[in-house]
Amino acid sequence: MELTSKKVLLLAVLSAAALFVLTIWSWPRLSGRNWRALLGRVGLLLATQLSVFAVTGLFVNQSIGAYATWADLFGENQRPGTVTSYRTGPDGTALKALDGVTDATGTIGPALREHGGPPASGQHGQPATGVT
Repeated sequence: MELTSKKVLLLAVLSAAALFVLTIWSWPRLSGRNWRALLGRVGLLLATQLSVFAVTGLFVNQSIGAYATWADLFGENQRPGTVTSYRTGPDGTALKALDGVTDATGTIGPALREHGGPPASGQHGQPATGVT
């Protein structure tokens, strides 16, 4: 299951709801004053809170797309990303991938070189960086 899939979010919501119901149902049984009852109450509250936190995190991640895969989330993805722009050039034609635009040597990618370099200003009046 993908990290940003609706199935993962639905599974997390259902588990949080089930833990909430289990906590309410088990609370009278765990009302004793011994250490087992205390650990049971703390465990149920902790599990419920963690599941609600997971639902919130998954929902936010699905909304903003901070982590695309489980490998991204756990830091296992060591390959650098590829910068691609889908903006159009001055004559209205679509630009190709902007490879090399942010290179330390200051080289301009072939797609921008064909159109005379990066534009003077980006979208919404922001300075253009060559990457969007």
